Amino acid sequence: MKNKFYFPLLGAILLAACRPEPPGPVPLPTKVCIRTSHHLNAVPGTTVYLKYFAETFPGYDKLPDYYDTSFKTGADGRGCTESVPEGRHWLVALGYDSIYHLQKVYGSLPIEISLREKPVIDTVIYLSE
Repeated sequence: MKNKFYFPLLGAILLAACRPEPPGPVPLPTKVCIRTSHHLNAVPGTTVYLKYFAETFPGYDKLPDYYDTSFKTGADGRGCTESVPEGRHWLVALGYDSIYHLQKVYGSLPIEISLREKPVIDTVIYLSE
């Protein structure tokens, strides 16, 4: 009598194991590239945070997990992130001026991504003390 329950259960497990993986998310053809600048000098190693669908400035006091994604700028002060959803977003950049003032610098910028009009944004965030 116990075998009546084992065979259907075993069949269901085998069927589930043979299914292909569901498709992953489709990457969007959108991209945000930022150059960070302080007193006209690149600020390497700046962390740029991106908050999706934000109508108002999120502030500089949020923890990293508040933001939807982040990336760091390279030695030339440039960095990019891809597959940004359509909509209005805020960029918040936190870096360190290792040339002049030897202190933290920060800046922010609202952006809007549109697949039809502006799928790629390439701009500068000017940082200050």
